[in-house]
Amino acid sequence: MSVSIAVVSAAAAGLVAQLVDGALGMGFGTVAASLLTGIGLAPVVAAAALATASLVTGVMAAASHTRFGNVHWPTATRLAAAGAVGGFAGAWALASLAGLDGATPVASAALIAVGAVLAWRGYRGRLSLGAARTGFTLPTGLVGGFAGAVAGGWGPVTVPVLMAVSRLEPRRAVGSAAVGQAAAAAGALLGFWIFAPQALAVGMPLAEGLAIGGALAAPFAAWLTGRVPAAKLTATVGMLAVALHLRSLVADVALPWPAVAGAYLALAALWALALTGPRDRPAPAVPEQRTERVEAGADAPAT
Repeated sequence: MSVSIAVVSAAAAGLVAQLVDGALGMGFGTVAASLLTGIGLAPVVAAAALATASLVTGVMAAASHTRFGNVHWPTATRLAAAGAVGGFAGAWALASLAGLDGATPVASAALIAVGAVLAWRGYRGRLSLGAARTGFTLPTGLVGGFAGAVAGGWGPVTVPVLMAVSRLEPRRAVGSAAVGQAAAAAGALLGFWIFAPQALAVGMPLAEGLAIGGALAAPFAAWLTGRVPAAKLTATVGMLAVALHLRSLVADVALPWPAVAGAYLALAALWALALTGPRDRPAPAVPEQRTERVEAGADAPAT
């Protein structure tokens, strides 16, 4: 494959991946990492290229989500600080340690469970909203930053956790994660620049293609996040988390392809069911998330 064709292909992949990632908070890293390793790049080269592209798309996504009011800054700043440290540590580990893998069967299984809970909440239309919780953001950012640097796993780690425990509106969980992703990518890029500078040079053409495609898609994806009903956004994020972590899990177990195909077809059917919601009770309206402290479960004041 010539360099020009590879760059154009990377740009197209970045465009599609960022449409999903910008709207749902995950997908860009997984798609880009699969593309880069699939064409034969070494893991450290692929990760360095992904960090470069993620910094550009992350900044664009963060700016767009900020523009549309999708960011809860107390959560985003804590997540960003921890993510930068985790990204730097992940770059060092990938450049220095042999056989490093960004996911384990135990971690994948746990995050599949989190995704399933989110999908169920979205289906039932019962979202846990109220005073935002930020105490968990530091460990989440550290783990997410490390996973993002090693295997493009920032979104699949951080967004399901944010939606499960932060009590933020789904759109603000996605937007806050986008801000954190930019910082995590910056930390990873600094780490690769220090510990594996040659990897940055090798992967730069493909990184440019991914960045161009992702940057073009970021504003529209951020706009779309605020237009999707909260319950359906939660259900979709949950099912996407299940699908992405199931991919890591079946890679470790090495199931035959008919079983894998059947599992993903079943997931698609469950996702369609989750989007319909219960027929006897529509999903409740989501109150506007406030920065001041409110009692959990309190009704929004009438306007």
